Amino acid sequence: MTVQNQYKILCVDDEKDILDTLYDTFIDTYQVRIALNGEDALKILAEEDIFAVISDQRMPGMTGTELMAKVNQIKPKCKKILLTGYADINASIDAINIGRVDRYFSKPWDNEKIIMTVNSFLSLYKADVFLEKMCKDGEIIKKNFDNANYFHNLLVSFIESYPSGICIINEKGQIEYLNNKGLEILSCSDLEKIKGQPYKERFQIDASLEEKYSKGELVFNKVTVTGFDHLIKSLNLSMTFNNESGDFLPIGFIFKAI
Repeated sequence: MTVQNQYKILCVDDEKDILDTLYDTFIDTYQVRIALNGEDALKILAEEDIFAVISDQRMPGMTGTELMAKVNQIKPKCKKILLTGYADINASIDAINIGRVDRYFSKPWDNEKIIMTVNSFLSLYKADVFLEKMCKDGEIIKKNFDNANYFHNLLVSFIESYPSGICIINEKGQIEYLNNKGLEILSCSDLEKIKGQPYKERFQIDASLEEKYSKGELVFNKVTVTGFDHLIKSLNLSMTFNNESGDFLPIGFIFKAI
């Protein structure tokens, strides 16, 4: 089965000979479903993925135009071709205004033209499906972004309201973020003044202390920090580490002025 042969069309006509002709015309290219009336056509549409419907206009019960109007309601992406054996201008107008058909042909139709039309409709249908998927993906991305943004704002709100200084360190050992309380303790008026500085240039934390922190031997310990007012201040400080790579890398600390 070719990729194109995976797609299905539905042919609807109360004349069996017409259905046989349409079936023979398209069976080598598409999967073809047939129905003798509008009611049976709607049952098939409800159960299967159909990309194009080819229907006669004059049928007992439901007309082709009425069928196409229902197709628009249940399968709006489905492409629609109406066949008419009558020189009925009203049927053609109704087909456009009510059924919103994409194309209509008079019987007998030109086989080459109707095949080209269905092939072009498949390209349009694929584009419609792709666009719908893009819109749905966009909605999911927006929802995920909104959720991420909400939790980011919630986290920032928590960090900024925390009564102790909180410092976040990047993988290069540089200060990435300092909450308002931390900036106050360091007498720093703006995060940008300290962002990117190696934390060891400000906080006097030697290797032996880091080792004890990483092993959990220390929770809080007394250290010193040089503030932007050039004063050396004493702190109680606790560090956190990331050991996913096997190396204990500091990722941040909490501190209070003594």
